[in-house]
Amino acid sequence: MTGRLAVVVPVFNEPGVVRTLEALRVQRDRGDLHVYVVDNASTDDTAQRIQDYAAAHPEVTLTVVTEPQKGTGAASDTGFRRAIDDGFELVARTDGDSEPAEDWVRRIRILFALHPRVQLLGGTSTALRDGHYRRGDDLLMPGALWLLRIMIALKHLDVAYLRFVAGHNMAVRASAYVASGGIERTSIDTRDEDIEFSARVCHRLGWAAVRIDPTLKVATSMRRVRRYGLGMMGIHHLVPALRGKIIRTIDIR
Repeated sequence: MTGRLAVVVPVFNEPGVVRTLEALRVQRDRGDLHVYVVDNASTDDTAQRIQDYAAAHPEVTLTVVTEPQKGTGAASDTGFRRAIDDGFELVARTDGDSEPAEDWVRRIRILFALHPRVQLLGGTSTALRDGHYRRGDDLLMPGALWLLRIMIALKHLDVAYLRFVAGHNMAVRASAYVASGGIERTSIDTRDEDIEFSARVCHRLGWAAVRIDPTLKVATSMRRVRRYGLGMMGIHHLVPALRGKIIRTIDIR
């Protein structure tokens, strides 16, 4: 339907990474999907879990890349650029605490084929049914994400932020990644690299270049919401300067 697709998974001390890899393995119409796991200097057994999974599932084309520079931005950028250098025309990203729906890869390919003007894709975030899940999270997660888009857009007085794409549910054309300058090599302590990247694509390539499609679904852990509380999560995103001061950040790079 369209170009070759790779998926980048940045990880740091992710006990549930196998769940993410399994969700990618069972994708419908997986085709020649290539998974790049970028280990952001994990200090636990994450690397061993990935190696064990790869050995048990040789049908999964999986490359492990090491990125010593701290930062979800740094790890993501390394993975995206490696996939692009390897010739992939479409590169998606999810996170090591997330689980894409079984039709995620198929829908990414279809949406890019149907909408040639679209350069960056996002979708619907739902709550992962892990140990952090609570009743009501199925409504809380997608609603909170849209509220955050509105609040950040108002803060910056910039409608581009209404279309920010969450890092755990993201796909981009390789040409647009390069043209927009890619994801900044930052840490979660200082910046939200996915939000800033989305706005930059919108600014440089136009409003129509970014699409948030409700059919593109990924479940992600509520662990940060449980740790911070909903109010502090909002402050975390709206006032990055307070991270590590009144808000103790979770070290997810």
